[in-house]
Amino acid sequence: MPQVLKEEVRERILTSALEVFASRGYAVATMSDIASRAGLGTASLYRYYASKEELFDAVVTPALAERFEALLEERVRALAHMALSETSGRVDERGDEMLRFWVEHRLAVVVLLDRAAGTAYAHYGERFVELLVSTSLAQIRTANPGVRISTTARFVLTQIFENTRRMLASILAEHPRERELRTAIEGFWSYQIPGLQGFAAWVNSQS
Repeated sequence: MPQVLKEEVRERILTSALEVFASRGYAVATMSDIASRAGLGTASLYRYYASKEELFDAVVTPALAERFEALLEERVRALAHMALSETSGRVDERGDEMLRFWVEHRLAVVVLLDRAAGTAYAHYGERFVELLVSTSLAQIRTANPGVRISTTARFVLTQIFENTRRMLASILAEHPRERELRTAIEGFWSYQIPGLQGFAAWVNSQS
């Protein structure tokens, strides 16, 4: 008789896989870890997914990754603008679409930002940082024509946004409830915004 695969078990596997990938990272996670989290034997897990790669592709789908990529292109400029020109840490309408995506796909975003080493999406975190850096520097140049961006300034800003990437991944990992997640992100921005505004002033003073 053919094996009967149960949809409830498949959903439990997918949920467990995403939790394991988000907590341990793809490279370290094992099929045994995922099976244990799902309450299955490893052999049973292989009945549903033939490899870790296949399971990863099921929870971080190309459509999800492409949507995240599109939102990066559309919304990072708004996030950088908020960081450099707003006085409040609250998320405005321009950043709200990305936040809703983060809420809906919380653990997948954690993976893409910080846990995707060993996958086709290993450079998502790097891209996120570079987009923040490039759009922030573009806005500094627009606000201060003729300003000189030194190698040191770019290095410092890159490290600032590396911290942003890691912090956002940590916030998403630790706050499954939307209200707490929004509050945590607003709290983080309330800390970072004055620092980025100070950085912009410092860059201008060096020219």
